[in-house]
Formats: sequence, C-alpha cells, structure tokens
Amino acid sequence: MRLTLVTPPAPFITLDEARSQCRVEDDQEENAVLERAIDAAISHLDGYRGILRRCIVNQQWRMDLARPCRTVRMPFPDVSDVTVTYPGTVPEPVPFDLCHDGLAVNFGRAPGRAVQILFTAGFGDVADVPAAIKVAALMLVDFFYNQRGGLSDGPGFPPEVDVMISPFKVWRV
Repeated sequence: MRLTLVTPPAPFITLDEARSQCRVEDDQEENAVLERAIDAAISHLDGYRGILRRCIVNQQWRMDLARPCRTVRMPFPDVSDVTVTYPGTVPEPVPFDLCHDGLAVNFGRAPGRAVQILFTAGFGDVADVPAAIKVAALMLVDFFYNQRGGLSDGPGFPPEVDVMISPFKVWRV
C-alpha cells in the first residue's frame, strides 16, 4: 500500500490567532517564526504521521494497492467522496461499497489487480475543526514559539495538550 497526499489541507490556525496566543505585537520580523510554529503544530497533530492519526481539515488522499483483498480498511476515519479505479491511461471504475461507517471499502470479491482509491478525509472545513483541537494546536504554537532554543531537561509539551486531544485520537491495532 502506498498512501499519497493529493490535496493538502488548509491551515486551521491563522497568523493573527498565533500572534494573540503568543502575545506577539504586530512585529513583522516574527512572522516567519510564527508560521514555522504553526506548521510544526499542525503537522504534529494532523495526517498519517500526526499523533491524532486522522485528518483534521478535509484533504484528499490516494491509496495505491497492488492486489487488494476483498475488504480494505481506510487509513483514517471521517472518510467521504471515495472513488475506486483500476489505474491506467483511461482509469476504469471499480464497483465497491463503503462499510463500517466509512472505515472500509468492500469490493464484494477481491479485484485481482491493482486499484487506486481516491478519498477525502477530515472533519470538514476549517470552521468544522473541534474547538479542543484548535486550542491544543494553539498551545503547541505557543510552546514551539517560546521554546525555540529547545528544552534540555524540561517537562516537554504542555500536559493540557494531551488531555484536550485524547478524545480525538485514533488508535491503530
């Protein structure tokens, strides 16, 4: 299986929100540092490698499977807009059913050859991001901004972040 991000998500934290969280006045010199902190916070939480193991804002992914079995488990929850094709110069649609509340694609019988599954995953638009995730991300922005030199023996991330995001974590078994 190969998973490829096709359309990245829109950032759900603005520069103004980060400025407010970090108590930074309108200092243009700090923009680059704040933008890196925003990127770090979002990538720490979001997507296939993020600690939430889910997509926060809608984003499009492609899953390439060499020889899938009858049922393929989706890598994220909150999946929508699924299309399955046999790859080629003229992609050919593959019949399927979305089952287990969008957590799996069922072909009825194994397709017998490579397929591509194109899907959207996420809570929705930026406005649909749960408040706890947004606040946790802002806390991470503040942490990354204020700890630019690193921590040698400090406590690490603020513990409140984990408390706020734990109901949204997806546990892979």
